[in-house]
Amino acid sequence: MTEKYKNNSYNDIQQPFLDKGFLDFGQILDQTKCSSVLERIKESRDWSMNLFRSESEVIKKPQTSKVNPGRGISNLAESYDLDFIENNKIIRDSLELIVGKNYEIILKKFVVGVPDSWVPKWLKPNISKQLVANLGQYIKEEYRDVSYFRGIDYHMDLIDHPGKIGDYITLYIYLNDVNEKNSPLHVIEKSHIFGATKFPHFLNDTSDSYIEYGHTENNLKKFNKKILTGGCGSVYLWSSMTLHGTTPATFNDSPRTSLRYTIKKNSSNTENTLIDSLLKNAGGNLQLNAMRDDVDLNSLDGKQLRFNKVLK
Repeated sequence: MTEKYKNNSYNDIQQPFLDKGFLDFGQILDQTKCSSVLERIKESRDWSMNLFRSESEVIKKPQTSKVNPGRGISNLAESYDLDFIENNKIIRDSLELIVGKNYEIILKKFVVGVPDSWVPKWLKPNISKQLVANLGQYIKEEYRDVSYFRGIDYHMDLIDHPGKIGDYITLYIYLNDVNEKNSPLHVIEKSHIFGATKFPHFLNDTSDSYIEYGHTENNLKKFNKKILTGGCGSVYLWSSMTLHGTTPATFNDSPRTSLRYTIKKNSSNTENTLIDSLLKNAGGNLQLNAMRDDVDLNSLDGKQLRFNKVLK
């Protein structure tokens, strides 16, 4: 257990969350129960190249929408008993401080970082050019009850909710041990201070310890980069405007398997919570009708350094 969250007081949570937009709880969950969930996931299918559609099928029938788990739709996580996570005292108390009592779980889903050995040769050139390598469209329909990624550029989770104010957070749990080689998350502390900005973001990522980021190319500031290596049962939390991403796993056959929750303040709750304070203190826009402005990699002019081009 992370000592500073042992008592889980308001002050323990308030300062780091409002300052960094991010909390690292450490390995607070029952590792045996996390491992049991992981084993069930492993037994649910053939985790290999067999997950993927053929090249001819993808060309004949491209699918770019509704290819990931939804709430009540093709969602493996919803069939599991995750009470040991959702009713963990540290997690519940922290969530009530941040988004208030009677908070709403918008979505929970398993996320798998796909190792290189699983990806078909014909697909590798395609995904190497993508800023967000969500592999859902290439996965067979019967296996789309989890999300599959092969590295993902820095983004904020508000990208999934255009036109909405980000009064919600992401709770993220590692179900296996994660080191530098199997796609650990990279979180940029304090990056919420510019508010909502479009993807792809203006940033320079040339250091292992910090990143330069701004809401325009002319106001870049240095922010601390935290690489989330941790053991099975490690728990992390960040705001919807906190930048984060991953590099592709370098292990050839070992995926990173995680559980991601999107949790929102209840619309009927009028109490002032930490997420309200964070939004009040953030600069810039708190919502954008268009959250992304993707461009073809071949047209990039060098002002934005892409995550998968800089980090090796």
